[in-house]
Amino acid sequence: MTHPRPHFGFSGLADIEPSPMRKEEAGELQRVDRAAEQLGFPSRQAPVRRRKRQPVEEPVDQLNLRAAIPDINKFVEWCERNRYSYREGFAELVKRIE
Repeated sequence: MTHPRPHFGFSGLADIEPSPMRKEEAGELQRVDRAAEQLGFPSRQAPVRRRKRQPVEEPVDQLNLRAAIPDINKFVEWCERNRYSYREGFAELVKRIE
């Protein structure tokens, strides 16, 4: 003997919609998030992804090289100090050749 399936007031999962959050609930969530952060609990929110720099209009190519680790570290630190991307830092060094 088969039993009819219960409907629970909707015909499928696509019919389920979350109710809008009230202002009081949003304020409560912010207080809870602040308290959790103060206690050292990490946020479960997805981290914000950094945007890439604007693409360059000129033609580009890729250069791979093997270099000594101290030289690489010095280059990376120099780029960070000057807020250069590696491409910009390389271009700056090439300008200094002549």
